[in-house]
Amino acid sequence: METLIICLEVFFARMIEISIGSVRTIFLVKGKNALCCLLAFIEILIWFYVARETLTANDPNIAIVLSYAGGYAIGTYVGGLINKYLVNSPLTAFVVTTDESMNEKLKKEKFGVSTISREDGKIILLIEFKKRNLKNIKKLISEIDKKAFIIVNESLNTENGYIN
Repeated sequence: METLIICLEVFFARMIEISIGSVRTIFLVKGKNALCCLLAFIEILIWFYVARETLTANDPNIAIVLSYAGGYAIGTYVGGLINKYLVNSPLTAFVVTTDESMNEKLKKEKFGVSTISREDGKIILLIEFKKRNLKNIKKLISEIDKKAFIIVNESLNTENGYIN
């Protein structure tokens, strides 16, 4: 029974620790250093607790090691879910197309679009939008020009303009 309790403690603590680490990494990239410092402190406190429990268990058991590894794996998954659903940064799409009507069609759908014309007849569109609109905007672009080249990146900083 003692081993089961240790396994559960190790698994859930490790899962929380790794999830915090994933969130900390996301905020570090966004330049939120003070928050990252606090999250790193909590993360290492949990890690120390887990490592101590794992290494000082009275009954060294493969189940404890598997709990440690399982907590890491599930924590990585949970961290990804947190990123997907809770971190809602704006995105930027860079679209290269030959369809001159795409700009107006996207604006008609309430997306802010900036256009750069090229000498070779291609047009580069810069579209800033909220993450929840990613599927919609990709579908719209594909309907307008199936051959359009699209790159989507998370925006570190946006100022002025219109974001849908």
